Amino acid sequence: MSNRPVGENNTGIFTLLFRETGLFFEQVWKWTEDQAREDRLLIADDDRRRLTDAETRKAEAEARLLEQIRLAKQAGLDVEAIMRRVKG
Repeated sequence: MSNRPVGENNTGIFTLLFRETGLFFEQVWKWTEDQAREDRLLIADDDRRRLTDAETRKAEAEARLLEQIRLAKQAGLDVEAIMRRVKG
């Protein structure tokens, strides 16, 4: 039971009911606020992780492309001409 102070008439069943119901809803409200705060933190962490993963994949793709360009130049291909033809 709650330890809330009550008014003059504290002997009624409805007084007890409303007092305990109010306490219950306060606890539920606090719990939902805590859960919402934790959810927001988890979402922020997921967003940061997703962004980091995307940046990593992009960097790896660029590294593979540069390696392919290096190998093509080493094989004697005119990479700049090929890129101009591909782009436009």
